[in-house]
Amino acid sequence: MSGDAVCSGVGVLERGVIVGAGSIGERHRTVLIDIGIDIRVVSRRPGVGDYATVGEAVANFDPKYVVIATEAHHHEQALVDLNASNYCGRVLVEKPILAEPGTVSTDCFEWMGVGYNLRFHPAVDALRRAIGTERVLSAQARVGQYLPEWRPQRDYRTTVTAGPSGGVLLELSHELDLLNWLIGPTDVRCGAVASTGTLEIDREDLAIGVLGLPGGGLASFELNCIDRSPTRSLVITTTERTAKLDLLTGRLEVDGATTFSCEVSRNETFASMHRAALQDGQDVCSVNEALTVVEQVQELRHCSVGAGPG
Repeated sequence: MSGDAVCSGVGVLERGVIVGAGSIGERHRTVLIDIGIDIRVVSRRPGVGDYATVGEAVANFDPKYVVIATEAHHHEQALVDLNASNYCGRVLVEKPILAEPGTVSTDCFEWMGVGYNLRFHPAVDALRRAIGTERVLSAQARVGQYLPEWRPQRDYRTTVTAGPSGGVLLELSHELDLLNWLIGPTDVRCGAVASTGTLEIDREDLAIGVLGLPGGGLASFELNCIDRSPTRSLVITTTERTAKLDLLTGRLEVDGATTFSCEVSRNETFASMHRAALQDGQDVCSVNEALTVVEQVQELRHCSVGAGPG
């Protein structure tokens, strides 16, 4: 993983623009300022941000790096506006790249990637090195946290997760990306989503699925926003070993022995991702990889058609 290697490469103050001033946009802003990027923000909301439109930001600030951090269903329009402004620098789109399957043109930009920051967690890198190129027989990914506690300063019913373009499959699609990146490509075998009725959201709050792996293995996952005790784990069994990763503690066990342990803040993974995006883009999720995740989300939702609420 290239996080440490590119760290020294961001030495000259660059100009960056973040499109979107919500919670994720604010996180990107904080992280980029901390690594030495001069930042301006575009927001549709009056009195919020430095510019009201993408075109205005590009014309007046001349950024070299743009982060699209609006709601997923606005990503496509933001990219269209960016292209229309004759911007041709580097672009990072927050995950998921789109709310529904579609296409994204990258020809007009120097480079484009997608913000699956968990790829840059040091414990994920340790897991990646532990399994190497061994054939994976089985994998299980699980993530859950009670939605009202995600952003306690806000009413969860007003968040993107609760809206029509939300739901756990898109909001927690990091796990699908990690499974594809670490041991895939995967293919959807079966799945089910449900709205349990415990939360007031438009989309699913629980999703379970099974994916096929290269070489004949299987991976399963559970994504939910109803767990009262947060969890985020990944277990991978190869022909040689079993590795268990707890992403909340940063602890990796291989065959029962702890081989890596490092508590890492969420902002640190974002910083490593941005450094890579500003340099060679190594390990940053590609547009095609991100579009595959969106297609898998649709497949999994279609698996549940006629099988109950969700």
